[in-house]
Amino acid sequence: MTANVITGRSFKQFYMRIHLLTGFLGSGKTTAIQHASRVLLRKGIRSGVITNDQGHKLVDGDFFKSQGMPSRQVMNGCFCCNYNELNENIQSLIETNNTEVIFAESVGSCTDIVATVLKPLLRFRPDTQITVSTFTDIRLLRMILTCTTNPFDESINYIYRKQLEEAGSIIVNKIDLVTAEELKEMKQLIAEQYGNIVVLYQNSLDEDCIYKWLLTLDEYPANKMKSLNIDYDIYAEGEAKLAWLDQELEVYAPEGNSLIVIENLINRIHKKITEIQFPIGHLKFLVNGTKKISLTSGTEARASLPIPAITSNETQVGNPATLLVNLRVQSSPAYLAELVRQAIAESETQQNCKIIVISLNSFQPGYPKPINRFETNED
Repeated sequence: MTANVITGRSFKQFYMRIHLLTGFLGSGKTTAIQHASRVLLRKGIRSGVITNDQGHKLVDGDFFKSQGMPSRQVMNGCFCCNYNELNENIQSLIETNNTEVIFAESVGSCTDIVATVLKPLLRFRPDTQITVSTFTDIRLLRMILTCTTNPFDESINYIYRKQLEEAGSIIVNKIDLVTAEELKEMKQLIAEQYGNIVVLYQNSLDEDCIYKWLLTLDEYPANKMKSLNIDYDIYAEGEAKLAWLDQELEVYAPEGNSLIVIENLINRIHKKITEIQFPIGHLKFLVNGTKKISLTSGTEARASLPIPAITSNETQVGNPATLLVNLRVQSSPAYLAELVRQAIAESETQQNCKIIVISLNSFQPGYPKPINRFETNED
C-alpha cells in the first residue's frame, strides 16, 4: 500500500510506517500525534495511534477514542515489557482500519526503546519503515542542561538523559512557552551536547511545525540506530521514584455546577502537590470523556489555572460529570493518594457537592523486564 503526500510538500511513497514516540512525561507527545493525524487525514492518509502506560485507566487512550481516531492501548507496563501486545495492536490497526501510519507513544518514564522495541520491530516487520522521535519539554530540558532547579531525583534524570542519548531525532517541544533569548540559549546548549542528532524546535499546536516533523521522519528511518549501554538497576530505581495514580470520579453538584466543581478540584489537586514541592511528571484529567486538561512540571503554581473548555452548562441538574485522573508525581503512592483524598473531601465540604470514587489505583512501576533486547542489528 502506498500513500502520496501533502500538496506542495511531499512525503515519499511508502509502505506501512510506525512512528515510535519516546520522551519524558509531559513532553507533548499526545498533542503532536493529535495534530499530525489531522494533517494526514486531510491528505487521505489513514493513521492510528497506540497509547501506552503503566496503569489501566488511561486519559490519552480515552481521549483519542473521543476524537474518533483509530486507537489501541498497551496497559499495565511499557512497550518493551508488553512487546507481544504492542505487535498485536499494530496488526489489529492494519487489519481493522487499513492503517498506513501508526503512532506508538511510549510511557514517559521508559527508555531503551531502540534495543527492546525498535530492533524487534525491524526484525519481525522488515517491510515496515520505523522511526523514533524523542520529545522533550524545552523548559525542563533547560533546567537540566543549565543545572538550575532540576526538580527530579538523579535516578529519574538518568532515564531522561538516556531517552535523549538514544534519540533518532530530538523534538524540542513547547518552544512557544519560552522567550526568544531563552530559545537562542537552548539552541546553543543543545548543539554542544547533541550536535550529532537531528533536532527540531517545535510548537506542536503549529501546523507548519507538524509538517516539518513528518517530513523529517520521512528522511531519517531508524534502521541504523544503536542500542543503549544502560544500567537497569538505576533505570528501575528512577521508575520506582515516581508514583502513579489513576482514578475515576463522578461529581454531583447542585444547580448543574459539576463542571465548576471539577475545575476547582483540578486546581486544588495541583496546588496541594506544588505546595508540598513534589516534582510533577504529568497531571492529566479527562472531563466527561472528551475534554483533556494537562499540567506538567512547567505549569506555575497559582490559585486559578486557565482550564480550557470547562465553561458550558452541558451537565444537567441531577446528572453527574465524570473525571478521569492520571497523576505521575515523584512521591510515594500512599502520600499522593492521601493528597487527592484531602482535595476531594475539601471540595465536597466547600462546594456542597458529592464526589464518588468509582475506582482508584496508586502504585510504583515495577522493575522493567523486556520481552526482547537486541544489542546489535544482527542479534
